[in-house]
Amino acid sequence: MARGARLLRWGSLGLWILIGTGCENAPPARAPATGPGGIQVTDDAGQGWSFSAPPARIVSLVPAATDMLVALGAGDRLVARTDFDALPENLQHLPSVGGGLGPSIEVLAAAAPDLVIRFEGPSDRETPARLDRLGIPHLAIRPDGVADILRILRMLGTVADREAEAEALALRIDLALRDVAEVAQTREPVRVAILLGGDPPWVAGRTTFVHELATVAGAENALADATLLYAPMSVEEIRRQAPDLLILTPHGRLPAGLRGMPYRRAPDFLLTPGPRIGEAALAMAALLYPDPP
Repeated sequence: MARGARLLRWGSLGLWILIGTGCENAPPARAPATGPGGIQVTDDAGQGWSFSAPPARIVSLVPAATDMLVALGAGDRLVARTDFDALPENLQHLPSVGGGLGPSIEVLAAAAPDLVIRFEGPSDRETPARLDRLGIPHLAIRPDGVADILRILRMLGTVADREAEAEALALRIDLALRDVAEVAQTREPVRVAILLGGDPPWVAGRTTFVHELATVAGAENALADATLLYAPMSVEEIRRQAPDLLILTPHGRLPAGLRGMPYRRAPDFLLTPGPRIGEAALAMAALLYPDPP
């Protein structure tokens, strides 16, 4: 896991890679939280949660979920942030708990949240255990694919009493994806390799939202059969797959063995499984087809 841990410096996607590489199945469901509540949801760890009122003090350890809350008009409920959040100016003063994995529980607890939103995965079992001991509810999410992102958006809408806003945003995302896919059908597919940094570089497989966005935009993921989620791949294997185009992270290094191959850099938001995935699909299409049809 040491190699994967180095991906933390790439922010939210690096965190998601670290989580996604070790767990394909969610843990068995646990009993729902006790007590009456008008709001009831089941998270991606199979845990049921019940709230008598929408949580008023939220700590999100998942940058994508933070973006969703802000997009839903519930950003004012955030009481702490991570080092990887790109928050609007009015929320940048919030104290940081550090990373989304292994956050400072002391800083988190001092923020007195009535809900924590966390990553679901095998890489950080200590955080939910410590939150349990403190009696702080923690909603686990795992946005692997586009359908997961939309489901989580609606889940957060329910928890935050922003169901109408969540449904409207989900509809806009769905329409944007459909529009991009319709235009993409008029273009010749481009074989791409999506490189997420690292040495050897990590690549996105066929069950990731990154792969889905590329497919919607008209790409063929040349490395789709290499892994189910994210995994490192040698430059020799990447060359053997002969992609037409390399898609790099904004600040990722082009491996020496791949120099000379055509590449373009994706914007930051294209690599975040959050509320801008409709825009992300359009941005991916612009990388694939710089010239309008």
